[in-house]
Amino acid sequence: MFTHPRYNIGVTSSSSLPPLPPRPAHGDGLPPLPPRAQAQPGALPPLRRDGGTPPAPVIELSRERPVRRSRRGAAVALGAVALVAAGAVGGVTATRVFPADTASTAPPSSTVATTASPTPAPTTTVSAGTTLEDAITQVAPSVVTIRTGSGMGSGVVLAPRGLIVTNEHVVDGADVVQIVTSDGRRQVGRVVRHDPDQDLAVIRPTSTVPTGVQLADGTSNPLRVGDQVFAIGSPFGLQNTVTAGIVSALNRPGESGIPMIQTDAPINPGNSGGGLFDLEGRLVGIPTSIRAPITGNVGIGFAVPASRVSALVNSVP
Repeated sequence: MFTHPRYNIGVTSSSSLPPLPPRPAHGDGLPPLPPRAQAQPGALPPLRRDGGTPPAPVIELSRERPVRRSRRGAAVALGAVALVAAGAVGGVTATRVFPADTASTAPPSSTVATTASPTPAPTTTVSAGTTLEDAITQVAPSVVTIRTGSGMGSGVVLAPRGLIVTNEHVVDGADVVQIVTSDGRRQVGRVVRHDPDQDLAVIRPTSTVPTGVQLADGTSNPLRVGDQVFAIGSPFGLQNTVTAGIVSALNRPGESGIPMIQTDAPINPGNSGGGLFDLEGRLVGIPTSIRAPITGNVGIGFAVPASRVSALVNSVP
């Protein structure tokens, strides 16, 4: 007989009872249990003993296309390796958004011998109190697809000059790109400004462009945390896809220390260079990166603010 240490109850064992037979591996007629599942890459990071999560490495996006042999190109290539490993280490990844469609055909550079000034773009106007649906209808034609020989992204036509702004990592240093409008028309454009530090580029098209949008000036009805915004781009090659959300934070430092707009509007590869708009139809930012523990979007995206875009565009003669 032994006594339970806590409840002080006795249990008597009898040597007259027959021994129990060995337990079978599985019951009659039941299939064996499957082997234990292994952790899949990209799974959520394990929690630390203190209840927190592992530190978040900041990594540039894995590229869906070959990169140039340059200091910046090498950094992007390293980002591709780090992104694949992010699931294993459980880190949060900050990535440049770039499309999955890499079968684009670049326009021949000989197409543009000289670049004429395009016809000025008419301005999209959206009245105060406009609904989200009306704002989207008004500004959607201003968003175009940008194709190079090694990938594609998005761009936005600006009024009144008809210049197109996009991300530098979309054009990847190219001088000539192909522009595809929302109605399927194609033309050639020349990149007239490269700004890798801000991840911005400016393109001058060679012919008439769609209706352009106004840049938010930051003084009239400035953007605030909680304002509703929407993004238009070509995620995964799906041209003119619209997603909506709010402004999550302002002046959030980006990779280069530049203040960025943080939004929970879903941004995915291919949204790069597209537009982030407010309900007045103003371009408030250019989506450029996301931060996530997996390769998909988890509602933390970043856009270069309109003030940065305006300064670059105004430098183009």
